[in-house]
Amino acid sequence: MNFKHLRRYKQVLKVLFKYGLDDILDHSTLRKVLPKLMLHKRIQGQYSKQTYSRAERIRMALEELGPTYIKFGQILSNRADLLPQDLIEELEKLQDAVPGFSFNDVRRIIETELNGTIETLFADFNQTPIASASMAQVHLARLHSGQKTVIKVQRPDIADIIDIDLQILTDLAEIAENNFNKISRFEPTELVKSLKKSMHRELNFLLEANNLIRFQLMFKEVDFVKIPKVFNQYSTRRVICMEYINGVKINNINELEKHAYNLHDIAEKGLYIYFEQIFRHGIFHADPHPGNVLIVDGEKIALIDFGMVGVLTKQDKNAFKNFMIALTRGDFKQLVQSIEDLTKRKKITNKEELEYDLSILLDEFPPHTIDQRNVSEIVDRLQEIIYRHQLNFPNDFFLLLRTMVILDGISRILDPNFNTLERIRRHSVRLFDESFTPQNILKSTLEFLLDTYDYIKVLPGDFKRIIDKLKEGKIKFEILGLNPLLHTLDVVSNRIAAAIVLAAMIIGSSLVVLSHIPPLWKGIPIIGLVGIIISSLFAIILLVSIFRKGKY
Repeated sequence: MNFKHLRRYKQVLKVLFKYGLDDILDHSTLRKVLPKLMLHKRIQGQYSKQTYSRAERIRMALEELGPTYIKFGQILSNRADLLPQDLIEELEKLQDAVPGFSFNDVRRIIETELNGTIETLFADFNQTPIASASMAQVHLARLHSGQKTVIKVQRPDIADIIDIDLQILTDLAEIAENNFNKISRFEPTELVKSLKKSMHRELNFLLEANNLIRFQLMFKEVDFVKIPKVFNQYSTRRVICMEYINGVKINNINELEKHAYNLHDIAEKGLYIYFEQIFRHGIFHADPHPGNVLIVDGEKIALIDFGMVGVLTKQDKNAFKNFMIALTRGDFKQLVQSIEDLTKRKKITNKEELEYDLSILLDEFPPHTIDQRNVSEIVDRLQEIIYRHQLNFPNDFFLLLRTMVILDGISRILDPNFNTLERIRRHSVRLFDESFTPQNILKSTLEFLLDTYDYIKVLPGDFKRIIDKLKEGKIKFEILGLNPLLHTLDVVSNRIAAAIVLAAMIIGSSLVVLSHIPPLWKGIPIIGLVGIIISSLFAIILLVSIFRKGKY
C-alpha cells in the first residue's frame, strides 16, 4: 500500500464519518484491531441522523466519494437480492453531474489521442461542454465534411483515480467478508470484481463505439429507429466521436404535441425496439431515461449513450421470456420453473415458502387485472420476494427489470391507458410461436448438431488429459457420504479381528487342556484353564458391546 492509497483511505473514512456512517465499526471484529482512541475520537457527523435516513446518508456519501463509488451504488441499486427496498430507491437517485474540466485538458487529451491539433482535426470545436459527468464530458464539434458531431472526452487521470478506489474497495470487501457475518453471505468480493469489469468497460470508449455499430446492424431494416453513427477515425479508448442528434426528449409531451406526433404510436414503437433487443437479440440499451431517448425526423426514435448495455445469454433470454409469459397468464407452474432457470438452478433453501410467496404474487396480480397495473408494482413485489429468499440471479437480470420499469413509466406518460404488460405478453408469445417455424427449428437443430460436434471433437483430448493426470497422481476423488461408510467398515473390521483373536484363544486354550501339560489343577492344565477364562470374559465384553449398540 502506497501513500496515495493511505491518503484516499483517510478521505473515505472522513466522508463516512461526515455522514454519520462510522457505526459500521461497532458491528465488526475490527474493534479488536483498531486503536480504541480512534473509535472514541470520531468525527461528528455533519449530517444529522435524525434529519436524514441511513439510506439517504449512504447515497450522499457515495456521491461525494466520486465516480467509482457512484458506479458501485448504481450497480447495487439493481441488486434487489442483496439490499432492502428503501436503500435501492435511494441508490437509484445517484447523480454524477460534476463541474467540467478545463479546455486545455480537453485539447491535450484529444491531440494526444488523435495525433493532430484540434484545428486540423475539426472545422469547428465548441470549447464549452454541453454535458459533464464524473468520467467524461461532451463537446459539440463539426468535421471538415460539415458533419455535426459530439465528442466525448475522458477526464484527465480518472483511470488512475478509479484504480486506487477499486483497490480500496477490494480491501474493504475482503475486510467485510472476514469480519461481518451478515455481509459475507453476499460475497462482497465478487461484487467488487463485477464493478471492476463494469468500470474498465466504461473507461474504454472503443467498446461503446462497438456497441453503436452493433445496434446499427441490429436495426438496419427498421425505418423508425435511429442510432448515431460513430466515426472510428476520431475515436480511441479515451475519445469517442459520434453523430450529433438533435431531437425532442421522449417525455416532453408539450413539444411532441406541437409537432403533432402520435404519442400512442411512439409508445408502441419504443416498446417494440426494446422487446427486439431483449427477447430476440439478448443485448439491450440499459439506460433508457428520457435524456437518452429522443424523437427525431417525424416520429423516428433515436437512442443515444451506449456506455451501459445489458447482455443476456440464450438460456437467460428464454427463461425471462417464459417468466413474463407465466406472469401475465397467471401460470404458477411455469413461473416457478422460470425462476429456477434464472437462478441457474442454484439451491433454493426453502422452496415451499418461495412457491407460497409466488402464489400470493399471482393472486395479487391476476391476469384479468394486468391492464390496470403498472410494471413497477409487480417489480417491487418481485424484488421483495427475491430479497427475502436471497435468490441468486444474473447481474443483468436486475438491470433488465429496471429498464422495463423505466419503459413502462415513459409509455404511460405518452399514453396513460397504455398496457405495457399485455404487450410484453404478446411479444413473448409471438417470439415463442416463431421458435416453432420450420426455419427456426432447422436453425436450432443445426446449432445443436454443431454444439455436439464441437463437444465430440474435444472429447479425445479431454480423455487424454484426464488419463495423463491419473498417471501422474494429480487427480483426487471425493465421494460425498463416504466418511460414514468408512467408519462402519472400520467398526466391522475391528469386530471381525476381535472375533478371530477370540476364536484363536479358545482353540489354543482347548488344545492345551486336552494335552494335559503341567502345572495341573485337579487334573486340568492351569495355562489352558486361564486361557479359557480370559477368552470367556473377552467374548462376554464383545457380545455386550454389540447388544448395547443394537448392531445385531
